Amino acid sequence: MNYKLLVGIILFFSIGLQAQTYKELMNDMNINFYDVCKEADRFYETNDKGKGSGWKAYQRWRAWNEDRYYPSGDRKGVDPFFLKNAYSDFLKHNPQPESLYPTGWNDLGPYDANNITSHYSPGIGRVECFYVNPNNAQQMYMGSRSGGFWRTADGGGTWQNTSDFLIASGVNTMDASPTNADSVLINVRNASNGSSHGIYQSGDAGATWTVTSFNPANTNWGGLGDNDQIYKIAYHPTISNLVFIGTSKGLYRSTDNLQTWTQLISNTDITDIEFHPTSPNIIYLYDTYYWGANQSLVLRSTDFGLTFSPSATIVGNNDAGGIIAVTPACPNCVYFASNNGVWRSDDAGQNFAFLTNPSSSCDGFAVSDVDSLHLYYGYLDTYASSDGGYTFTQVTDWANSAPDTTYVHADLRTAECVNGVFYAGTDGYFCKSPDNALSWYRLNDGTGIREFYAVGISQSNSKVQMAGSQDNGTSILTDAGWVEWNGGDGMEAIVQPLNDQWMIGSWQYGTRQRTQDGGQSRHGIGSPEGGSGDWQAPLMFDPNLQMKVYHCTDTLYVSDEFGEDWDTLGTPSFTGNIKVGAVAENNSDNIIVVRNDAIELSQDGGQTFSSIAAGLPGHSITDVAFDPKDDRTIVVTYNRYQTDNQKIYISTDMGQTWSNITYNLGNMPIRTVVIDHTDASNIYVGAEIGVYYKPMQSNTWVLYNPNLPNTTVRDLEIQFGANTLRAATWGRGLWEYSLVGRNDFPAILSTSITNPPTLEMPKVGTPQEVTSVLSYGNNLTSVYVKWSTNSPTFDSTIAMTNTIDSTWKTVTPLPSHPAGTKLYFKVYAVGANSDTTETYKFMYTVRAAEYCYATGNLSYGTAITLVEFAGINRASGKTQAYTDYTLTDSATVVVSNNYNLSNNLNTDGNYSIYSKVWIDWNQDFDFEDAGEEYDLGFAQNTGDGPTNLSPLMISVPANAMVGQTRMRVACLYNASPTACISGVDGEVEDYTLIVEPMGLGVNSTLTSSVQIYPNPTTGEFRVDLGEQYQSVKIEITDVAGRLVHSKTLKNRQTLDLKLNDAAGVYLLKIYADNTVGTYKVVKK
Repeated sequence: MNYKLLVGIILFFSIGLQAQTYKELMNDMNINFYDVCKEADRFYETNDKGKGSGWKAYQRWRAWNEDRYYPSGDRKGVDPFFLKNAYSDFLKHNPQPESLYPTGWNDLGPYDANNITSHYSPGIGRVECFYVNPNNAQQMYMGSRSGGFWRTADGGGTWQNTSDFLIASGVNTMDASPTNADSVLINVRNASNGSSHGIYQSGDAGATWTVTSFNPANTNWGGLGDNDQIYKIAYHPTISNLVFIGTSKGLYRSTDNLQTWTQLISNTDITDIEFHPTSPNIIYLYDTYYWGANQSLVLRSTDFGLTFSPSATIVGNNDAGGIIAVTPACPNCVYFASNNGVWRSDDAGQNFAFLTNPSSSCDGFAVSDVDSLHLYYGYLDTYASSDGGYTFTQVTDWANSAPDTTYVHADLRTAECVNGVFYAGTDGYFCKSPDNALSWYRLNDGTGIREFYAVGISQSNSKVQMAGSQDNGTSILTDAGWVEWNGGDGMEAIVQPLNDQWMIGSWQYGTRQRTQDGGQSRHGIGSPEGGSGDWQAPLMFDPNLQMKVYHCTDTLYVSDEFGEDWDTLGTPSFTGNIKVGAVAENNSDNIIVVRNDAIELSQDGGQTFSSIAAGLPGHSITDVAFDPKDDRTIVVTYNRYQTDNQKIYISTDMGQTWSNITYNLGNMPIRTVVIDHTDASNIYVGAEIGVYYKPMQSNTWVLYNPNLPNTTVRDLEIQFGANTLRAATWGRGLWEYSLVGRNDFPAILSTSITNPPTLEMPKVGTPQEVTSVLSYGNNLTSVYVKWSTNSPTFDSTIAMTNTIDSTWKTVTPLPSHPAGTKLYFKVYAVGANSDTTETYKFMYTVRAAEYCYATGNLSYGTAITLVEFAGINRASGKTQAYTDYTLTDSATVVVSNNYNLSNNLNTDGNYSIYSKVWIDWNQDFDFEDAGEEYDLGFAQNTGDGPTNLSPLMISVPANAMVGQTRMRVACLYNASPTACISGVDGEVEDYTLIVEPMGLGVNSTLTSSVQIYPNPTTGEFRVDLGEQYQSVKIEITDVAGRLVHSKTLKNRQTLDLKLNDAAGVYLLKIYADNTVGTYKVVKK
C-alpha cells in the first residue's frame, strides 16, 4: 500500500469523511471485508436507505462476497485471477473427450420481458455498454455486466452472443475502430468484482475473439490483493489505431491498436475519455480516484493525449463522481454531469459554469450530437433538457408496470447520442429515443442476460419454473413462455409439487408473495418478522406434507397451508439470520439450517437444533443437500477464495462425521449442490464457473458443461420425471440439461390429478384420476402408478393406459378416502431396455367437503346492499365482512328454468365496486367449474344502487345436480372479486339454493294455506294443513334425495314432526287425499 493511500485510510477511519467512501473501499482489496461493512453500516446509520441510495447495492455486495472471505475478512492475500486459475487447472488435469456427451445444455431464457402480469419495472438484464455504428445504425454491439458481448446487424431484430466461452462473463466497456466498425475492442472482466482479464479484439464484427497484448500478463497486473479494472476503451475518432484505455492504474495510450502502449498517468482511476469534435489534438479525461485531487475537474490534453493539465475547479461538484460529454453541435462545449448537477465549459474544457441540478442521481449523461439544446441525464428515473441544460423534465418512470414509451427501467448505466438518436443502457434494457429522449423504444429483445439468484421448479410440469433475479424481479416459465410476475430483486422461489399454478416467490430479506393462478396475480402472505431475514432468505417445502412450507429469519417458521398463516418453530443456537436451509426427503423432521460456518440439525421438525459442525472447516457454507434416498447422507459446499482444496464435504451419518470429497475439483469455489435419485446417486455442484458431477461412490469430478456459458451457476434443481437438471446462472438466464446417462430414458413431462391440491381440494368423495404426458424415442413397456395412504410406502399399483398421443391415464382413479387421509403416489415409465423413470414423490391430503373461506373487511363501507334471486330478497347493510345466510335465506330453482339475479351495492363514495356471483351447480364444494361464475358488472358512486349488469338472467344448467347447493355473492373495490377473496375492501354473502328437477314444484296442488312453524327449526316443528284430510302421508328427504323420515296418518289437520338429522335444508312432501305438495324445511 502506498503512503498516500495509507494516510488517507487513517484519516478516514479517525474522523469519518462525509462522502460515501465505503464504495471506494469495496474495490480496494487491501481493506478487510468486515472493515468495509463497518464503514458502510456507519454511513447508513445517518443516511437514507431508499431506492437509489446505494443501500441495496451494498447489501448485495455483502451477500455476494462474505462466503469468499469468511471468517477473517482478509482480501489482500487473494489472487484476482483465482477463478481463472482454478478453472484452467481443472481443465489441464481433467481433459474432456469431445464425444463424452451427445447433447448440450439448452438455453431456456428469458430473452424478453414482454408478457407482464403483476410485475412492475420489468427488464431483461443489466446493460453496461454499447456501440452504435454511426454509418449504419443497424449494426450495434452491447455489453452486459455478467452476460457478455452481444451483436446485431438488423437494428436489434436478432442478437447473437459470441463471448460465452471466454474466461469471464462481464463486458463493461467497448469501442470500434472509427474506420472499420467490424474491428472492435472489449474489456472482459469478472462479473462480481470487475477484475479485468484484459482487452479482447475482434476483426469480424464480434464473431470471434482473441486476447490482445493488453492483458494482465503483459501489464504486470494481478498481484495478491489487487483488483485492477478497465473502465473505458476509446478509439481516437480520426487517427487510425490510436487507442486510449482508462483504468484503475491510470491512463494508457497505444498508437498501434494495442500491440504496444505507454502508461501516461498512474495512481488515478480514469473512468471517462472524450475527444474534441473538431480539434483532434484535444482530449478530455475524468479521474475518480478517491484519494486524489481530480474529482471536481476535467483533465485536458492539447497534444493528442501525451500530457494533461487540469481544468479550473468545477465549483459545487464537491468531488461527486462525474461524466463528460461533448457534441459536434457545439465543438468547444464540454459538459460535466454528476449527482450534484450539470456544468458546461464554453472554452474547450478550461472553465466550467453551473447550469442546474436536476435533483437526481446521475449514472448516465449525454448531449445531442446534432443540437446542443438537448441533454439526457439520470439514474433511477431519467430527465431531458431542451434548453441547453438550464432546466430538466422527467421523461421516464422506473416503476411503470405497463411499459410504454416512457419506460427504460431503473438505474441508467450509460447513455450516448448518435446522429441525433439518444441511446441508453439500464439495469433492464438497451433503448433508443429518436425524439430527444421524449419517447423510448427497447432494442435488446433477444438477449439472454438475466442475473438469476435462485429457481424453484415444478415437479408435476417440467415446463414450469419460477426464478428470482437481480433488478428484474421474479419471472415464471410456463408452457407458453415467460411471465413477468413481480418486480424489484427476486430471490427464493418454490412451486407446489402437484399444483403448478401455486407458487411462492420472494424479495430480498424474505418478504414472500404468492400466486395461485400460475402468475396471473400475486398476493402477500404475511411473511413472519416482515422481511427481516437474510438477503436471500431460505424458503423450503416439506417433501412429505407438500402444502407445508418453511420460512427462515433468525428463527424457523412454518405454514401448514402454503403461506396462509405461520407458526413459530425453533431458533438455532447461532446468532444472526439463517442463510441456508434444507429439509430431508424421507423424514422431514430432519431439517438443517446454516449460517456461515455454523450448521445445525433438527430431528424434531424444527423445534430444537444441535450443532453438527465438528469435523468441518471453519469456512462459510454456501449450500447443503440431503441424499433423496438416504437422509443420513448430507453434502455441504464452500465458496472460499483460498487455495485449500476444501470445497465439498460429505457426511454419511447425519452429520456426526465429515469427509472432504473435493478431490480433483481443486480450488473451484462452489455455490450450490443437488443429488439425483438414480442408482448412482450423482452429486451435481454449481460453481463460479461451470457445473460438475460425480457418482456418490466415485473419487473423480467431471465437468458437465457442454454448451453452458462460462458464468456463475447460482442454483441447481432436479426435475425427477423429465430426468433433467436446471441451472440458474448469473447473467445468462436459466439452462437445462439431462441427468447423467439419462438423456434417452423415458421422460414423464407432466403429471396431474383430477383436482390439484389447494386449500379446499381434493375433497372427500372425489376419486382422483392420474394423467401423465410422456416422451420416449422407443416403445414403452409399461406405465403405472404406485401409491399408498398416510405414509410413502407405495405398496399399491394402478396401471396406466395410453389414451391419446402421448397422454396416459390411470385405468381406475386413486380411490376416495376419508377427510384427512394423506395419499402418496409416483408415476413410473419403463422403456424398451428396462430404462425406468419415476416422478417425484407426490402427495395430497383429502379435504373435508366444505366451501373455501371468503371475506372482505370492515375498514371501508363497500357493501352488498340487496340480493334478489328466485325468492331470495335480502336487503342489508354491511354489518360484517362475511355473512352466512344459508340457514335463513334460500330459494328453489328448477332445472332448465330461467331466473333474474339483481345486486345492489354501496360504493362508499365515488368509486367503482365490482360484483360477481357463483353457484355450485355440481355440488362439488367449489366454484371453479365452467358455468358457475356470473359477472354482475359494477356500480359507481351510489349508496344503494344496482350494478350495471343487473338484472342478469341465469339459466339453471340442464346437468345441475338436484338438491341443496350454495350461491356466493361478493363485491370488491376497483377489481373483479374471486370466489375465495380474503381480507380485502369488499363483502361476501352466502345463500342456499334448492335445485329441483323439471316437473317438481312447491305447493303443486295442495292448498296454499299450509303453514310450517317454526321454520327454520331446531328439530321439532308443526305442519297445519289448513283443513282436515282423511288420508295424510308425509316424506322427508335431504337435498341428496335420501329419505330420512316417513309417516302415514288418518284424519289430520295438524302434524307434529321432528327432524333428528343434521342441520341443513330438507324437502317435506305431503300427500293429502288427492293432493300433493312439496315444502322446504330448514333445520338450524
